[in-house]
Amino acid sequence: MDVLYQVVAALPSSSSSPGASPGGKDESAAVLGWTPPAPVARTEGQLAAYVGEENSPTVPATAEIVSVRASDASTILTWQLSSATDIPSHGLTLNSAHSVRDFPDAVRLIDPVGKNSYAVNTMTAEMHTYCVCSAFPRHVGSDPVRMTAEYPPLPATATSISVQIPNFAPVTVPVTR
Repeated sequence: MDVLYQVVAALPSSSSSPGASPGGKDESAAVLGWTPPAPVARTEGQLAAYVGEENSPTVPATAEIVSVRASDASTILTWQLSSATDIPSHGLTLNSAHSVRDFPDAVRLIDPVGKNSYAVNTMTAEMHTYCVCSAFPRHVGSDPVRMTAEYPPLPATATSISVQIPNFAPVTVPVTR
């Protein structure tokens, strides 16, 4: 208890009003004025409209790659998916072969020089394995649904990577570091 009191007593006192940022500078305009980065590549493909049905109809869809950002620890893919046809989550799938495939962990990164394929990182908790990626979208329609996924680190020599989304044409994009 004495240690906590010493830490709190050592903190600088502030005469600013509750809710004001330290130093008093209002940053709300910068935050509210932020716009997300534009996609660097676009590919067309198909989404199956109904999971598990034989000969499920497919609908045209667009996938846009926003960025592939690599570091020494991991690689983060940011992408978005849209379709002119509204598809509710209970029917959306990237896999038109009608077998169970989690989404969006089916997306692969392919190093065209090193010829290596990278799958989404996973984690295990209480005997279940989860991808380190965005949740399954609730709905895909005309407004793009932005998603992210974490992959293993790319080699330092990789300057571009091919993004392969099932049922979409592969697209090569630059890697940022």
